[in-house]
Amino acid sequence: MFFLVILGLAGAPSAVAASDPCPHRFGVSQRLIDANGAVVSGWSVSGLRASAGPVAGYAPAGRLWEADATVEAVTGTVTPIIPNMYAVSPTGERYQVLWQIASPDGLAPNTLDQGQRSSGKLFFDVTGADPMAVTYTAAGSAPAMMWCCNGDMKMSMPMPRGMSMPMAGGSCCDGPQPCPCCAGMCP
Repeated sequence: MFFLVILGLAGAPSAVAASDPCPHRFGVSQRLIDANGAVVSGWSVSGLRASAGPVAGYAPAGRLWEADATVEAVTGTVTPIIPNMYAVSPTGERYQVLWQIASPDGLAPNTLDQGQRSSGKLFFDVTGADPMAVTYTAAGSAPAMMWCCNGDMKMSMPMPRGMSMPMAGGSCCDGPQPCPCCAGMCP
């Protein structure tokens, strides 16, 4: 818990996408850098979809959605801050991950030593439009990382300063600029 407080005081972590020409595509690993580079976590999110079954002990207000996630401690000791994950609809509706639900399939919030990784599902209670993206929002409303390309994105979402989102190449990003999946999401 002490680690979480330190993160909040140190300022917002920055994100660096992998060398994929479409770094925001589902399945691409992105890095979250904090504590002046002493802590680097690698995140990957894929398979955003309506959930096939219920989560024990939780009755959704809307429809249950899920995504597969992997987090790795690239540098230093990493504690995944799972509550920072959101599913986002094309109209900008945000659904915070159901981080407080204990599920054997869920991504565990356990601290990872350098080189360790953890995988599991993220669950979202979708009470409005179907989500098309997953974001990691560390501070404020601008995402530090995002994964999209599940369809025609038209949401208005400010990007953090210095976060480059190249739009050429990759399965989602082929075609006219900006890529049709993330139109309006990137400057």
